Amino acid sequence: MPERLYFDCNASYGPRTGKHHEERWTLQHLLADMDLAGIAGALVCHAQSLEYDPMLANLQLVEDIAPHRDRLFPCWTAVPDYCDDGPDPETFLRLARENDVRAVRIAPATFGVPARESAWCGLRDMLRQEQMPVLVSAAALNNDFDAADRLLSIFKDCPVILTDASWGDWRQVALLMHDHPHLHLEFSMFQGNRAVEWMAERFGADRCLYGSGLPARAPGAARGFLDWTLLEDPDANAIASGNLARLLKGAAPERIPAPAEWDDALTRAVRSGSPLPCPVLDNHCHVLHDGANNAGRIFVMPEGGIDGMIELTRRIGIDTTAIMSWAGPLSGDTDRGNDIVANALARYPDELLGVPTIRPELQTDAEMQTVIDRFHTKLRCPGLKPFPRAPLNFDDPGFDLWFRYANEHHLYMVFDPATQGPAGTPVVEHLVKNYPNITLSLDHCGKSWPYAKWAVEMCNRFPQVFAQLNYTLVTNGIIEYIVQHAGADRVLFGTDAPMRDPRPQASWLVFTRLPEEAKRLVFGGNFQRILKRCFP
Repeated sequence: MPERLYFDCNASYGPRTGKHHEERWTLQHLLADMDLAGIAGALVCHAQSLEYDPMLANLQLVEDIAPHRDRLFPCWTAVPDYCDDGPDPETFLRLARENDVRAVRIAPATFGVPARESAWCGLRDMLRQEQMPVLVSAAALNNDFDAADRLLSIFKDCPVILTDASWGDWRQVALLMHDHPHLHLEFSMFQGNRAVEWMAERFGADRCLYGSGLPARAPGAARGFLDWTLLEDPDANAIASGNLARLLKGAAPERIPAPAEWDDALTRAVRSGSPLPCPVLDNHCHVLHDGANNAGRIFVMPEGGIDGMIELTRRIGIDTTAIMSWAGPLSGDTDRGNDIVANALARYPDELLGVPTIRPELQTDAEMQTVIDRFHTKLRCPGLKPFPRAPLNFDDPGFDLWFRYANEHHLYMVFDPATQGPAGTPVVEHLVKNYPNITLSLDHCGKSWPYAKWAVEMCNRFPQVFAQLNYTLVTNGIIEYIVQHAGADRVLFGTDAPMRDPRPQASWLVFTRLPEEAKRLVFGGNFQRILKRCFP
């Protein structure tokens, strides 16, 4: 397929409070990251517009991006003027026209503005006159979806783009999309399984937008939804760039960036929509029962059964998926969960590895031994998925029967710690001391800089600990950090599908500043090495 042109609706740059030292934040970082992931253009805000005087930052934005107006398009932050702390709507509109500003971001909770018509009507009327798109992030609403509903009613005659909403708020967002036909959605944090396809089929592809969340989130992640899309090309192209260009009245980039320094066989495959041309093994995946879309509580997972999952893994080029149930670890229905895993293994034996669950607080020793005999001894499942929470932890004696078997047979454990940092270190120390032959796959190491640094410390101290990456935040630069400080041979690829869609997790790793050989190790080589140790 011809490469899509990507026009990012959700990017920013500039200093902000709470930034970790390693985070990328400058305009130069933004441009370099866009080149890295082949992003043609971006609608961009200045981070200081949410930290200090918005109009001061708005004007600085225009000055900063002046040399790059062929690919950077200004989005100004607007605050109602009823406290005389900003320009009146007429002045704001005049300045916006003078600087060819075609979109506005509002941040009600950030600036303490209530979701009342009397607060917003002046600004609303000005934006309605221009039909200027209004961006609002879930964070700038304090994730208050009742306030979002009121605000959307106030701005009912303007196109509104909701950014940074989480897949955990699927039901809230879906209801807003249903009730407000002028609402559009971007997906940099809304990484639920098949989320783009689901929203496009129900509410129209014309209401879905590509956004990266740069610079906090990695540039390549969100494009995976569309490079490996299940939608028809016209709809996917509209989401990638056409819808935003329409909302901006034709303002759009014209050129796809040429492949840059970190171009390789993997990036070329993704840019052409092809499966990855290397061995890919997913170290961390769940599965629901056949036909399931609901995993309980807030978790919506369309097509979360094994048939739906296999369709996506084949599209990406994932050769082998290590699956555990959702029901066993997360809901506590261990028998049902393990049966779901067994059913999937029977259907797709060449593409799946089984990872059973044992819950000593719910099972007797005899019941745990039955699971060991069935899944490890008979089916040769190489992985373990305990999921202890209070009052248990991984060092609870109730796990000893299972862990002793795993230690004897050199199996691996998908290890999602209840705590990390100083509180979690003693648990890791206990496991590696008492079960030195078990490989620990430390989950979600891409979630934050403090977590990544702790994971690197554990990898450096203990040769049987590996850092697995998956997390919705797809933190920008964190994969490179972990590889640099723990070693490319100590990092594992995982998706945590179908809780989150596997495609952004895969493209996050593809578009990194790593040599191709390092990516290949992370995608599959390291997990292959772990599996060869199992059942010696």
